[in-house]
Amino acid sequence: MKAKGKEITPEEENELLKTITDRYNQQTSPYYAASRLWVDAIIDPLDTRKWISMGIEAANHAPIERVFNVGVIQT
Repeated sequence: MKAKGKEITPEEENELLKTITDRYNQQTSPYYAASRLWVDAIIDPLDTRKWISMGIEAANHAPIERVFNVGVIQT
């Protein structure tokens, strides 16, 4: 707003900050992400180790179909 030449009052600045903060807090909720199908599941934090170990186990059993190529590495 300052770049456009508009001076804002401290009250307007606080209101704008509150609006942005509230929107940020709402959109960082796992329920917000789940309602938009951005996540597959919401897990209980106590089950984190179990989910990570299942993912590692699944990756260990996945066949390697082609050689991993990092491309050109320049130093």
